[in-house]
Amino acid sequence: MAKRFGVLGLVVAAAAAFAPAAGAQTKVVYAGGPAKFVKALGRQGAGVNNFLLNRITIHVGDTVEWAGASLSGGFHTVDIPALHGSDLPLILPTASTVAGVNDAAGIPFWFNGNVPVLGFNPRLFTPVGGTTYNGTKRVDSGLPLGKPQDFKVKFTTAGTYKYFCDVHYGMGGTVVVKPKGAPIPTATDDAGTLKKQQLTYLAEAKRVAKTKPAAGQVSVGASGPGGLEVFAMFPSVLNINAGTTVQFVMSRQTRETHTATFGPAPYLSQLASTFTGPAPAPAAVYPSDPPGQITLSPTSHGNGFASTGALDRDATSPLPALGAIKFTTPGTYNYQCLIHPFMRGTIIVH
Repeated sequence: MAKRFGVLGLVVAAAAAFAPAAGAQTKVVYAGGPAKFVKALGRQGAGVNNFLLNRITIHVGDTVEWAGASLSGGFHTVDIPALHGSDLPLILPTASTVAGVNDAAGIPFWFNGNVPVLGFNPRLFTPVGGTTYNGTKRVDSGLPLGKPQDFKVKFTTAGTYKYFCDVHYGMGGTVVVKPKGAPIPTATDDAGTLKKQQLTYLAEAKRVAKTKPAAGQVSVGASGPGGLEVFAMFPSVLNINAGTTVQFVMSRQTRETHTATFGPAPYLSQLASTFTGPAPAPAAVYPSDPPGQITLSPTSHGNGFASTGALDRDATSPLPALGAIKFTTPGTYNYQCLIHPFMRGTIIVH
């Protein structure tokens, strides 16, 4: 969606955020990037699941501020576990098994009695650990529900600390805490690094937007190095013959979770809305039919519903990286991602 507009103004504003102060200082990190950069990428249909600056160096007693304004460009957390710890999972199986979920024809879905109900991790709904970190216990911003807020943490112990976003697997950063008086990058150094990162992402977004998957495949989103994501279906329109099976594939470097879901718009909107609650609907998360058996016609599940279910490439996730759907009847079939409903595509069956 955009060209490199406003980069000079963006960098000047970023440099101002790193203005030095006497005594203890605050350095700024952006989840997804500064606001103007987020808008510039957004004009290309893209975003970044990364922290900019990804690695920041401070002195003992300094504060890192994760700028809340940038969260409008994405949905992220800041999770700083105890030294050598790991991030928290976003979705967990509950103690309940899916039951009583019927399709539009009144027929039970295959997953009834076979899979657990999935819910969002309750530990993420509130911040924990306060605003001071010494490496011994977790400090976590929690999910950015409501108006985005700045998240500030004072680091009191020298060391190298990893932190994560609990929403996007693979997204993380590093805070290096040096003893007082040790040399660290200046505000000018940090601003220069930030500028380089932004220019690299803007250029990479143009390349990724030209993604061409293999024949018979749709790339559900496209990705580049360092958490770059383009939120679109590639191709947006695919022509096939009746009887063809299409693979809906997550891109290799993605840090996102997507679905490819067909059906009436009101039905899909209702399913998509469940991702804002404590537990997404089973029909929004699980495939509409057992893997390898998903077919689509105008009467599938009573209303033309078919879905890959949630897809990702997280090595720790039970979710698959692709879903296959067989198209049996000529027609035009529109679909979307339930998690990112603005991601849409069309399959035309001849």
